[in-house]
Amino acid sequence: MATPRARRRKTVGVAFGSGGIRGIAHIGVLKSLHEHGISIDCIAGSSVGAWIGAHYALYRDIALLEELTVGNKREKLNSLFEISLRGGLVKGERVKRLVERWLGDSDFESAHVPIRIVACDLVTGEQTVFSSGKLATAVRASLSVPSIFAPFMHDGRALVDGGIVNPVPADVARGMGADVVIAVNLDNFVRGDVFTPHDSASIPRVTNRSVDLLRHYLAQRCSAHADVVIEPLNTRDELSNWKNYFLNDIGMEHIRLGMAAAEEKMPEILRLL
Repeated sequence: MATPRARRRKTVGVAFGSGGIRGIAHIGVLKSLHEHGISIDCIAGSSVGAWIGAHYALYRDIALLEELTVGNKREKLNSLFEISLRGGLVKGERVKRLVERWLGDSDFESAHVPIRIVACDLVTGEQTVFSSGKLATAVRASLSVPSIFAPFMHDGRALVDGGIVNPVPADVARGMGADVVIAVNLDNFVRGDVFTPHDSASIPRVTNRSVDLLRHYLAQRCSAHADVVIEPLNTRDELSNWKNYFLNDIGMEHIRLGMAAAEEKMPEILRLL
């Protein structure tokens, strides 16, 4: 009688999306996955998701990742005081050095978990996916929020934030061979609605809301490539998030939001696995 073959474990890919300070919620998602014993086999990241993904892929140390991301505020603030009038308000060299200090001289081959990092070629408008070279270089490119940071020049290309072209790179994780793709979408601005009819009288509020909706629908389309989409609830606007990050202790709040959103989807994730 033939011995039945053991069933192969399904591989899991995680797509960490863009979203600025809201990206701290990614750490809460990681904590939830680990608490349920779910191994991550590959990672794709855009913008803040590139930073979270790269550090985790390299060290698999959530406690250290939390310490660097939630804390070290003075170090981060100092890195922003590098005024530029060419392409963005911040030159970004200090940010690059900070990322290099945290990731070291590590390249993609050094990572314990395979990772891809998404940026956008500002000239061609095309998605650029880093899969080799220095991790810090790829993360710096993907973090280049337009107008805030000057475009990152690399191999003759002007690269900006990966969230511009692919805010939730679930398709990249799928292309890495993942059986089950879990996406973390930080751009659900309908779920975290903070806009009221009264705000429609304000030109800045109307402008910000319009950009948020553009991001919302682009992220929604990108998330369609995932099997499960985790969407942490966030009711703060972007300016409030940045202000409260540096002035108040909201890091743990975002981690809790990430964990809560992951736990909400956990029965679906476990069923797929």
